[in-house]
Amino acid sequence: MGQGSAQTPDPFGDFQTPTDLASLIWSDIDLTAVDLCVEPTVGCGAFLATVPAVARRIPWVAFDINQSYVEECRGVAEGLDLPARIEVANAFELTAMQIGGEAAGRTVLAIGNPPWVTNAAQAAGAELNLPVKHNRFGLRGLDALTGKANFDIAEAVLLTLMAALEDAAEVRLAFLLKRSVAMKMARNLLGAPGTRCISFTSIDAHRWFGASVEAGLFCVTYRPKGKDTTYTVNLSPRLGAKPNVTAGLVDGRFVEDLAIYETARSVEANGDPGLAWRQGVKHDLSRVLELKRSSSGAIVNGLGESVDVEQDVLRRFYKSSDIASGRDASRLFPLYQNDLSGPLPDLEDRWPKLAAYLDRHRDKFCARRSTIYSNKPDFMLFGVGTYSLAPFKVVISGFYKTPVFRVLGPDPDGHPPLVDDTCYLLPFQDSEEAHACADYLNGDGVQALLRSLADRTAKRPYTKELLSRIAAAERGPALAAA
Repeated sequence: MGQGSAQTPDPFGDFQTPTDLASLIWSDIDLTAVDLCVEPTVGCGAFLATVPAVARRIPWVAFDINQSYVEECRGVAEGLDLPARIEVANAFELTAMQIGGEAAGRTVLAIGNPPWVTNAAQAAGAELNLPVKHNRFGLRGLDALTGKANFDIAEAVLLTLMAALEDAAEVRLAFLLKRSVAMKMARNLLGAPGTRCISFTSIDAHRWFGASVEAGLFCVTYRPKGKDTTYTVNLSPRLGAKPNVTAGLVDGRFVEDLAIYETARSVEANGDPGLAWRQGVKHDLSRVLELKRSSSGAIVNGLGESVDVEQDVLRRFYKSSDIASGRDASRLFPLYQNDLSGPLPDLEDRWPKLAAYLDRHRDKFCARRSTIYSNKPDFMLFGVGTYSLAPFKVVISGFYKTPVFRVLGPDPDGHPPLVDDTCYLLPFQDSEEAHACADYLNGDGVQALLRSLADRTAKRPYTKELLSRIAAAERGPALAAA
């Protein structure tokens, strides 16, 4: 495949690598003293077809689950007279035995472009090309492989491969990955015995694959039996460019930009209690619970139904887009719960119209897929507590790249504002204290700290964990009130 263009992943979740891109990647790879090349998901063979002439005597071992890809790649290797063994195999099941013991005691280059999809996306497709969920490797952050909800296929492929290469003298990984997966892998490998260097080089995924995702070349050099390690990751803006950002660990915690962090670490919590951030309301039933007022004043739901419920149960409900744009709430939400014990026990007496409305849609509540609703009351909400009742809130959207903190206040009837679970909040009883807190959070110090910590290419750059790293100590009564 030549120049990049918009692609649809094949049934196994693969974006096939254009040969022009594969050629550029080879120019970024250290081939010095490599004894063996291994490719766990060879696909159509772009890396085989473009291997530099100086490396064409290096033995290859390559695999793919797709028989037609394997046959195609055997033809590519034969045409270039490459010493290659290419076999049908599941990348999630590779072992040292399948690689043939050829890696033992040698310097191995492992290269490729594994599927960019998650297990949830893959399971929804026609093919069930998924790994068994188990923690084989003992690395941090492997919740996905121990049975938790969702994980990236590429991560599972790389971890399986690393286990299969545990007898190599040195391993050099060079894989095209989503940035989020690469940085997750980097966090697990930083400080691990044997890790020598880690880098990530961005590519234009839209140009090469027609994909709207941050992606690039993830390279790691490590010695499975080694003891030395590294605590930094070099980040480059494009292939062939020098690194322009260094990420890494500071006191065991990950920092996206070490240079900026040094200018802002004075406002980090550093072990002290940070701000007590809360997540907004989680309900997983927007078509029923997120209501709108039409131009005629009628209330309608996401199903297009007119909704007749008591007005005093409705609260202004802000979404991430509302917070980021600075506009007023776009929806209304019936707040019939004050804590995690469930709906108010007198709901039917207090709001009979609302109770009838909820009962009409009981089947939809019971069909919510998240396991957090299991063995809970039918109309259960999460992200609700005494903080939800605070009249003033300092809020931030977790989804937008720029961290803007905004003060929300009560409606004309004194009802508190609510935000959805894509947002985070600090509750206040006093408007002046809320604004003082927002001024501090929007100030240069905190903004620099967040720039140094947040991965702005992630779907949710700002999380509760990250926000909790903002110092609350010695910032006056406004933050103490939070």
